[in-house]
Amino acid sequence: MRSKSSHGARVGKGAIVLGACLALAGLGGCVVSSSSEPVPVESTGRLTLRWTIDGTTDPNLCVMGQVMDIDITISTTGGALAGEFRAPCEAFATTVSTLLPGSYVASARLVVADVPRTTPVDIAPFTIFSNSELVVDVDFPANSFE
Repeated sequence: MRSKSSHGARVGKGAIVLGACLALAGLGGCVVSSSSEPVPVESTGRLTLRWTIDGTTDPNLCVMGQVMDIDITISTTGGALAGEFRAPCEAFATTVSTLLPGSYVASARLVVADVPRTTPVDIAPFTIFSNSELVVDVDFPANSFE
């Protein structure tokens, strides 16, 4: 008959050997594999807005109208604000490159600091697609100046 102490000693030695084997197996490195597909990142599209004042791109009209910038407000068709963007009046074009694919509405006005110089001009609803550029033309007629 074996004593309890000798049986316990053998179990203890077996646990040590098992632990050592597991530790050595772990030295081979860790390999992780996944069968799921990568999640695609949605690419943005671009809106290029070109504007004229009374049908022309004469920078003197910005000076005469006391206009510094164009202020563009873009919202989703659901009403969420997508952003407000500014560009110098005399540039007569700017590109917004941060729009996710979707449908939008927008308006633009000419401003000095934060004071409007024109009434807002609504931009027809438009759709942005991934990796695409949409060009929209807007005119601020003489009678839009306040």
